[in-house]
Amino acid sequence: MINNSSLFRNICWLWILAVLLLSGCGNRFEEQLRANHQIVEGSIQNLKTQLDNKQLTNALLISKYAEKIKQIKPDYADVANLMAKEATSKSEAFLSLNKRLANVNLSPTDSESANFNMQELQLINNAADVYEFNNGLADVVNTLASLSEGQLSVIDVPASQMATAQKSNALVGNPSYGNWKQDSSGRSFWEWYGMYALFSNVLGGRSYYDSWSSRPNYSYYGNYGRNRWGSSTDVNRNYNLSQRHPSKYNKPSAATKSRYATSASRSSSYGGSSKKSSKSSKSGNRSSSYGSSSRSSSYSSSRSSRSGK
Repeated sequence: MINNSSLFRNICWLWILAVLLLSGCGNRFEEQLRANHQIVEGSIQNLKTQLDNKQLTNALLISKYAEKIKQIKPDYADVANLMAKEATSKSEAFLSLNKRLANVNLSPTDSESANFNMQELQLINNAADVYEFNNGLADVVNTLASLSEGQLSVIDVPASQMATAQKSNALVGNPSYGNWKQDSSGRSFWEWYGMYALFSNVLGGRSYYDSWSSRPNYSYYGNYGRNRWGSSTDVNRNYNLSQRHPSKYNKPSAATKSRYATSASRSSSYGGSSKKSSKSSKSGNRSSSYGSSSRSSSYSSSRSSRSGK
């Protein structure tokens, strides 16, 4: 018969063993996440080099269009200068990648949290892909074109949505530049970040989601980028808004529904920096799970994904 002293010692050893096992798991998660974190850092640094060396074609177009706007609409010089900044590594789009990367939790305590943060690293890496980032800059080019009263052409827009791209601001809905918020009456409106508040005047006041979404509003981010490399937080927010304000122009695609179903239900902004917010859904396909070694991983290019919104 085991006496109380022996039982106590056995319980202590079991507790110590459990702590060691959990510690070992945590270290494994952290090691794999840090390995992939370095890959993403390299992708972002490569993108910065390309931007600083003026290697992106759409970045060059932004500079050209911004100068043209200042010539034909001197009153819009501040807006043009702000847009010109988006052709550089000081752009909001580029800086948002670093913010997302900084918020990745590299010390998860369980596999769910680890998978969530690994997925966020994959998404950030997709967003830092030079090809995809250049495509996303088309929204800035087209925003400048929309201010030119037809003197500048929109680019990379399907023929069926050309008229839409010429009339709307393609940056509304992109979390690099603002956020959907609710006013006192419960209506959702687009609030621009910082200097981008200038667009409230350019667009003639607030953009309310219910009226904005009832019209076609083409943008590369909204139609493609969100599902390819947008954060789970933004996918969830956009999906929920589309459900509250259904319209034939904002129906979620199969890709959106899939990402919504498998994304974190309590994710914080840009990937969950806390343990509480870094849970991922147990359902769906976890392409970023720890079944394969991260040491040999080279993240796949987002060019292979062509899902709509």
